[in-house]
Amino acid sequence: MSSSISVNSSRATSQALMAGVTLATAAAASAYMFHSFRQRKMRAANKLVDFGGYRSGATVDDYESGGKYYNRLGVPEEELPTHIQREIYKEQQRKAKMEMISLKTPMYDNVYMLDEDREPMCTISMKKARWYINKGIAEWSSFKDDGSCAGNISNDSKNNLSGKMVEEQDLKCIRLLFEHKVSSNVSSRKEEGTSSETLYLRSAKRNICVACGRDGHIIRHYIVPYAYRSLLPPEYKSHMSHDIVILCPDCHLDCERHSKRRMKRMENELRKKGIMSEGGGAIARNDIDQFVEDAHLGHVRSCAVALVKWKDTMPNDQVERYEEVVRKYLASVCKNDDDKATVPTWNGMEKLSKSQLQKACSVKYRVKNPYYVSGSDIVVRSLKGDPVLISQFIIDWRKHFMDTVNPQHMPTGWRVDNPVVCGKQFLVLDRGLEGPPLKSW
Repeated sequence: MSSSISVNSSRATSQALMAGVTLATAAAASAYMFHSFRQRKMRAANKLVDFGGYRSGATVDDYESGGKYYNRLGVPEEELPTHIQREIYKEQQRKAKMEMISLKTPMYDNVYMLDEDREPMCTISMKKARWYINKGIAEWSSFKDDGSCAGNISNDSKNNLSGKMVEEQDLKCIRLLFEHKVSSNVSSRKEEGTSSETLYLRSAKRNICVACGRDGHIIRHYIVPYAYRSLLPPEYKSHMSHDIVILCPDCHLDCERHSKRRMKRMENELRKKGIMSEGGGAIARNDIDQFVEDAHLGHVRSCAVALVKWKDTMPNDQVERYEEVVRKYLASVCKNDDDKATVPTWNGMEKLSKSQLQKACSVKYRVKNPYYVSGSDIVVRSLKGDPVLISQFIIDWRKHFMDTVNPQHMPTGWRVDNPVVCGKQFLVLDRGLEGPPLKSW
């Protein structure tokens, strides 16, 4: 009797201990999961990846070893939680694509161009410098260590770029052999040298991310989105690099996310108002969709689908009507001699083949909306080609870039109010007596 009591008591004790351990483990696990959730949110905000460690703050690079990833507890990658493995895979894919989308050559070659008096004018690319040299309107020069221009290089030496006498990387400037055209808005060379635009043009640019200063993989970024920039008049795109900067992939994605939100907000507001189309009529709100359903093609497709799926259960007269619709469609799309051989007869006796029905089932009934206007066209068209409106539009995008990215490494002389057209300063932030202030999204 006593032995049975002792056995039962030991079982009860073990069950209680197991229950206590289970409860303690569950409580610890829930506390750990809650803490990990908070930590993951914080690291996601800082663009880090949580690998499951209790106080882990490391990124993917910290766990890369021989193609495998480990956390601080020494757990192999395949034993990590699913959400962590998914983050690792996404990071690997992002790194693999980084080299594809990044620039293969430096964006800035920083070749100085000098005028006839050896005064610096601007920095240009090596490709443009070679163009000047090949045209015979400039010659190679070099800079001293203090930045002043040294003697010119002879024509024999400049042609021998691959020789030991002159190497191409030592040729840091070219000198024009003609008198360049001075901008009409500059009264003197001294005044020109004090402007921020001239300072920007003459300064050497670094091939680093203007936001974080990273110098690895870099991407050419358009401050004014390319969808809008490509539709602007040529004078707002040629010889102007103020609105083209360098960003790393991470900063580029972050900036693009903010830019797309602003673009969508602008386009939706203009669509609601309705702007004038090229024909003079306002764009209707129901023409927002790029593709619309063609009623006739949709009817052909529904008839063909019904014949394929429910022909046996349909009345004969309905089957004949549906087959007639499909036959008319097939006859209209068969234009060459080869297709005419496959057109079904009209005597109503020959059945439609399976391939003919499949062709009718796969008809694309969604067609392009002839009245659709893209969002970029709507925005650029709303500017009406007005130089003041376009200037304000570009300046607003520069302000948006500065507010969202907060760049810390912008080129020397870059300012929000720099001219939007090379050599012209007609920026107007408020129209004053001419009208109300310009719209700002």
